[in-house]
Amino acid sequence: MRSFYTYLLLYISMILLLFCTSTKGYSDLEVLLKLKSSMIGPKASGLDDWEFSSSPSAHCHFSGVKCNEDHRVVALNVSFAPLYGTISPEIGLLNKLVNLTISKVELTGNIPTDMRNLTSLKTFNISNNYFRGSFPGEILTGMTQLEILDAYNNNFTGLLPVELANLKHLKHLSFGGNYFTGEVPDKYSDIQSLEFLGLNANDLTGKIPAFLGRLKNLKSLFLGYSNAFHGGIPPEFGSLTQLKSLDMASCNLTGEVPESLGNLKRLRTLFLQLNSLTGRIPSQLAGLTSLKALDLSLNELTGEIPESFSALQNISMIILFKNKLHGSIPSYVGDLPQLAVLKLWENNFMGELPENLGRNGKLCNLDVSSNYLTGSIPLDLCKGGTLQELILMDNFFFGPLSEKLGNCKSLTKIRIKKNNLNGTIPAGIFNLPSLSFVELDDNFFAGELPPRMSGDSLEMLKISNNLISGEIPPAIGNLRSLQVLELARNKLSGEIPPSISRCTSLTSIDFSQNSLSGEIPKGINKLEHLSNLNVSRNRLTGEIPAEIENMTSLATLDVSDNNLIGRVPCAGQFLFFDDSSFSGNPNLCPPNDSHCPARGSSHGHAPCFAASKLIITTIMLIILEGN
Repeated sequence: MRSFYTYLLLYISMILLLFCTSTKGYSDLEVLLKLKSSMIGPKASGLDDWEFSSSPSAHCHFSGVKCNEDHRVVALNVSFAPLYGTISPEIGLLNKLVNLTISKVELTGNIPTDMRNLTSLKTFNISNNYFRGSFPGEILTGMTQLEILDAYNNNFTGLLPVELANLKHLKHLSFGGNYFTGEVPDKYSDIQSLEFLGLNANDLTGKIPAFLGRLKNLKSLFLGYSNAFHGGIPPEFGSLTQLKSLDMASCNLTGEVPESLGNLKRLRTLFLQLNSLTGRIPSQLAGLTSLKALDLSLNELTGEIPESFSALQNISMIILFKNKLHGSIPSYVGDLPQLAVLKLWENNFMGELPENLGRNGKLCNLDVSSNYLTGSIPLDLCKGGTLQELILMDNFFFGPLSEKLGNCKSLTKIRIKKNNLNGTIPAGIFNLPSLSFVELDDNFFAGELPPRMSGDSLEMLKISNNLISGEIPPAIGNLRSLQVLELARNKLSGEIPPSISRCTSLTSIDFSQNSLSGEIPKGINKLEHLSNLNVSRNRLTGEIPAEIENMTSLATLDVSDNNLIGRVPCAGQFLFFDDSSFSGNPNLCPPNDSHCPARGSSHGHAPCFAASKLIITTIMLIILEGN
């Protein structure tokens, strides 16, 4: 009998453990199942293993769930699965939760105020969802142990919650990527434990609060993008000596860059781009000896690049484009051992590029376009085999391109149009495996195009307005990815190679103002995506290929000023081209010219005026019949 009562008590204990482990009579298992029911929206899937079981610890084996020794849920991590639902109020019953992470699962709705009962919570991550409404600050009052609050990239509105000021252990606060309005609460300066503060990409206004300079443990501060602060950068930020990242880009800043920022010895990234900052770049920023990335672009800064910046031995990215800077590019720039990205376009820089630029073997992106630079292009830009983008257009560079560029297999983009460059184009450029964009227009390049071309990635080739001679090589047909081909205003001769029809991705061809002869290739109609074809002002002969009438994507055709003969086709796509497309061909007949000789084929088109007459007659009969 005693044995029977022993087993009975054990059974009752198990039942109580299963059904009474949380308040209000719900077990953690039941709470999780209610959560699943609310979080799984229409067309969603996931949490398949969250199923009812009589086992008191079954829920502890659910995906994303961790329990303590009493089978209470202490961690819930549901991420990266599109659920589309909401969070049910019952989540507040999981009062032993320490870690709650529900990230990137496309949940919506409001945050339940019942979450105020999660008093053991240390990590609260609901980032990358669609939660809306005001963030309920009252849920935070009892979360005195909270260390991480991440609500990044949701749809929260209203004011920032002031209740955060009481969280003495909070280290990470991210409210970026929402629609919060108003000013940053003064009380945020009381969160002395903060190491990460992200308020970027909201609709905040007012001045950037100087009191944030009192957060002595802060390592990352993000305030930029979409916020509309007024005033400048608080000089007090120079007291944030632990700071490693400072991002105040695109938030309506005015005034000068404070010299005090030079005190931030641990700072690695400084992003102040897309504001209205004025004045000179402070030479004191040379004190940022840990700095790796500097972006001051799209401001109204004046003066020169400080000579003191030679001390920035760890910097890998300098971005200063679209300012009003002038002077020369300091020679020490080529000596910076980690420099990989240098973007100085649309300023007023003069002089030459440093001769040693690229010799550090790290350079991957160089853009100094739209300045007043001159001299030759440095020879060692691709010394380390890392150069990807070379953009030097709209300057006054002269001399030849180094043959070394033709061996730079890392290159993806070359844009050096509108300079005074000469010599031959390095043949290797047309065979680089990753090169997609070549723009050499408006220079003085001469010589012939190479007979070998195999650049599989090349999408845009623009060499117009140079002195290129010889024939268009048949190898042009090997450039299967080519979309734009512009060789206009050169001294090219010979025929248009039929192999051009193999470049089936082409959308635009411009061979105008050369000395090309022969006929327009009949296979041109294989270019099904072609929208622009300009072969005007050449010496082309023969008839216009009738196959062009089937090229429904062709929006612009210009064959003017050649020696074409026969009748202009009048069907299909030709109905959309006006007379100017065909002018300047003395032996080319208008479509309705009854005296024009028939086309060479015995099955040539009948005169178009007969077809037009038939169409008009048919239309008149329909109108008369309708009356």
